[in-house]
Amino acid sequence: MQFSTEKLSKRDYFFSQPHQPFFTLGIINAIISMLLFIPAYKGIFGIDAKFFHSYSMIFLVFTNFFLGFLYTTFPRFSGTFPIHPRKYLMVFLFNLLATVSFFVSIWLNLAFFAAAIFMAISFALTLKEFYSIYKVCTLPKNDQYWLIVAIGVGAISNIFFLLSYIPCSCKSNIIYDTAINFGIYLYLIFLAFVVAFRMVPFFSHVMNWEKNRYLHIEIFTLFLLHSFLYNLYPKALFLIDLIAAILIANELKKIKLPFPNKEPLLWILHISIFWLPAALFIGSLIEFFEKFYGIYSFQLPIHLLALGFLTTILIGFGTRVTLGHSGNMLIVDRVTVYIFYFTQIVILGRVIFSIMAYFGKISPFFDISATLWIVLFVWWMLKYFKVLAFGEKIA
Repeated sequence: MQFSTEKLSKRDYFFSQPHQPFFTLGIINAIISMLLFIPAYKGIFGIDAKFFHSYSMIFLVFTNFFLGFLYTTFPRFSGTFPIHPRKYLMVFLFNLLATVSFFVSIWLNLAFFAAAIFMAISFALTLKEFYSIYKVCTLPKNDQYWLIVAIGVGAISNIFFLLSYIPCSCKSNIIYDTAINFGIYLYLIFLAFVVAFRMVPFFSHVMNWEKNRYLHIEIFTLFLLHSFLYNLYPKALFLIDLIAAILIANELKKIKLPFPNKEPLLWILHISIFWLPAALFIGSLIEFFEKFYGIYSFQLPIHLLALGFLTTILIGFGTRVTLGHSGNMLIVDRVTVYIFYFTQIVILGRVIFSIMAYFGKISPFFDISATLWIVLFVWWMLKYFKVLAFGEKIA
């Protein structure tokens, strides 16, 4: 949906399309959460750094990007009218309240309960809105169904994080591990997988291929198995991820994306979707050596997915949506191409950190890896904030 912005004030324009407030909040959270994670990891704050990092990235960063994209595209997928601003702005308000509450929880632990409750309300409102669209949709709605399922699992993950935070004599670490695995595999990765396999071929003008009708349920089942086997039988994790990598790679082979491609807005999306099976495959090898030989990778399999697949596609889609919905041409300059290349440097930095940390050299490689993440989002913000927030036209 394109809006006529000539008579809108900057404030009214900022809230006139879903992606603008959500993307902005996601970018700000990406920068602030990493700035706070650095001292938290070093023990400067008296908090659980892993908990802080996982919750902030899943629900304060990636969730805002997802909602900004889906509140725009979910009605389009379903052939229905755009969602009224009042509805998505209510969700945005709860996400903002969750963000503030979560950061306050660094100094006031009880504030986390407010953050989790605000996020639960955000999920509930989103599920209600999307399900109402799903019910009246007359177009094929397999993708919409799985998007709703993924968001539902995200809501469950948020509840598990809340439960794991409550002091008790039970095995809260199992609840916490399930929260992370549900949040990353069944929510973040699976949702982005559904969107990517719908939109990347479409943007690439590849409309017809012999689709695997069972791919969604196959991948969802494998990720579900991964989440439960994490504690029950971790030695099987490598096999689960290997099967998922093979299935996705086989589907990509059938799609035959036009890669390499001279158009940056396409090749960045192609690289991101290729990262999905690659990250699962490499991650499966790492998991094998971790479980059978005791080699610790500092959560590298998850970060290959989160950086290689999620962050790369986030930057690609984010740039495309920002340009297209501001009335600009879908053409990027050399600076943007450098930003796209830089996404891969961020991944490389995280790989180097894991390698060096294994040999006991955490510093300065942790700081370099975290700083590269911050630089990526600051750089993108400097380049595209006025286009995103106020619809600035690029010459």
